[in-house]
Amino acid sequence: MVKEPYKVLGLSEDSSFEELKARYEELKKQYGEQRFLAGEEGNEGARKLMELEEAWTAIQADIERRNAKERFGGDYGHIDELVKQGKYDEAQSLLDSVSDRTAEWHYFQALVFYKRDWLTESKQQLEMAVEMDPRNTKYKTALDKMNMVIGNPNTNAQNLGNNQQTQQQQQPYGQDPNAAMGMNCLSNCCLAYCLTDCCCNLMQCCG
Repeated sequence: MVKEPYKVLGLSEDSSFEELKARYEELKKQYGEQRFLAGEEGNEGARKLMELEEAWTAIQADIERRNAKERFGGDYGHIDELVKQGKYDEAQSLLDSVSDRTAEWHYFQALVFYKRDWLTESKQQLEMAVEMDPRNTKYKTALDKMNMVIGNPNTNAQNLGNNQQTQQQQQPYGQDPNAAMGMNCLSNCCLAYCLTDCCCNLMQCCG
């Protein structure tokens, strides 16, 4: 990875995107022509072209991070709105741009993970939020409800959506398949209700 990508272009982080892009295009053309020369000069052109492309990729990523951080501005309400709109990638991008990862940050990271059905990861983030701010009722209540869902011995959140045939194959020999289906239905209905309740109440932001 290029350690100082802006220096590869001969510019600084304060340069505008237009200046950076123009310089990148200029050097790309220069090195692209040089790489076809004979001998060491051609090898040097190829090396510089590769270094340039790596630098440009790093610069674009850095610009995106800075833009995301500027849009975020410390307002978790904006992330909450993105999650409600189902824009999980945008919400995650804003979270990734934050360097000061407070208890509230972990709470909203838990929210994004929960919406992606990553329950174990969501629980871990809630645990960190509670550890950092043990007096926060919102975090503790959310964690208690998450433990209730994940800790249910009759359900396995990771296997939700398995087809009926797989479920039947897991039943003990001799068990009435109709009874088994009824138990599965009851269990899934209970879990669905539990998850819906969590989804509605677990991750609600406090004003």
